[in-house]
Amino acid sequence: MMKRMAVAALCAALSCTAVFAKGQQAESSSGDGETVTLSVYMQFEQANPQYEYWPVTLEAFAQKYPHIKLDFEYVSGEQFHDKFQAMAAAGDIPDLFTCYAGARSAYILDRGAVKDLRPYLTDDFKANFNAAIWAPQGPKGEIYLVSPNMAVCTVVYVNTKLQRELGLSTPQTLEDLIAQVPAIREAGYTPLMFGNKGQWQAQSLLLSMLVHRMGGSEWFDRARVGTAKFSDTPFVDALSVIKRMVDTQLFPPGVNQLEGPEAWAAFVQGKAVYLLDAGWRISALKSAAKAEDFAQYEALAFPAVPGEIVHGSSAATLGEALAMNAKLSGAKADAAWKFLSFIYGAEGADILMKYGTVPTYKLDYGKYTLDNLNRQYIDLINSQSMGLVIDAVMDGEGVNNLLNPGIQAVMMGTKTPAQLAEEYEGWVAANDSNRRK
Repeated sequence: MMKRMAVAALCAALSCTAVFAKGQQAESSSGDGETVTLSVYMQFEQANPQYEYWPVTLEAFAQKYPHIKLDFEYVSGEQFHDKFQAMAAAGDIPDLFTCYAGARSAYILDRGAVKDLRPYLTDDFKANFNAAIWAPQGPKGEIYLVSPNMAVCTVVYVNTKLQRELGLSTPQTLEDLIAQVPAIREAGYTPLMFGNKGQWQAQSLLLSMLVHRMGGSEWFDRARVGTAKFSDTPFVDALSVIKRMVDTQLFPPGVNQLEGPEAWAAFVQGKAVYLLDAGWRISALKSAAKAEDFAQYEALAFPAVPGEIVHGSSAATLGEALAMNAKLSGAKADAAWKFLSFIYGAEGADILMKYGTVPTYKLDYGKYTLDNLNRQYIDLINSQSMGLVIDAVMDGEGVNNLLNPGIQAVMMGTKTPAQLAEEYEGWVAANDSNRRK
């Protein structure tokens, strides 16, 4: 608690310093030029330990660019979006602001209020990052964000101790994995631990990846805008894979009544050989598992699936990042880019890594103290292509009210994959904002 309070106090102090500096522009300058002050509206929880890196980053930036002053307003949760929507409607938004590369920030993206960063993105700059972050973020190929991290949604975690106990090798294909089910169940273990009570898990952690495997990014982009359909073969086939996984008893009994934390906790307790979860689960596994158990876990891509046209991929959504007001020009635009390229470039990424988050910037990981699982995860994501996460780009009403419960129905056998695909396509065609652009 004391550590959290210290972080909050330091953030507040930095924020106050930035506000004070705004009123003292005439008295503060440097050899780099006239003082420039930028207003920053940021989604931020000052007491959250995941942001412990932020005051350190700001201090490092201030030392390098003393002529650039930052006037922060920190807001968290839905309050951030509620207030920002009102700002956007009034046409009065700050110089820099937290933005998401999808429907979550449609209220500013659709207004053309976010600057396209492509003029700043040289090939040399882009080469330093995971290539997946440079996928188009706007309808004409715009790039609005240099995202510092990706939410990678599909990772298979392996209890290698149980593998050795049962004489199993790592499955290369889904068929290999299914072939292991009898031996695993006979020994009293669950083959692939997974929880889908929240409904979003099967869509975000499994279906999104399978859709990318079966159809690829180009097909998904066409389905979003209506030149392809979600009732087409790739979507139906992806749903069919999930049904087959249920029918072959890969999942635990009652998978749709099992909460996500219950699932990964059961894996930690040694009740399953494999766990299907997201990349962000590593820190929770490390906290919950015995050190000797955590040390023998491995991280793998989901095995190859019959009929896939993209091999070894996952699905990921970009983490939020600060974006620039489209109206910025001249000295303010230059200062804003200096700030973004610092916090998301080599210096900011180094700080982020030291505080436990793997950045999208490519670092020399040999400089850092990393456990084996995190090293495997880094190697994995740097070698994978990434598809889109469905609920990150499609309208929430159709995903939450139709698709998510529909996947559960497919898993329970009360709806066929083709039926759900037709229903979802019907809803998207009539209602989704992607079809109206």
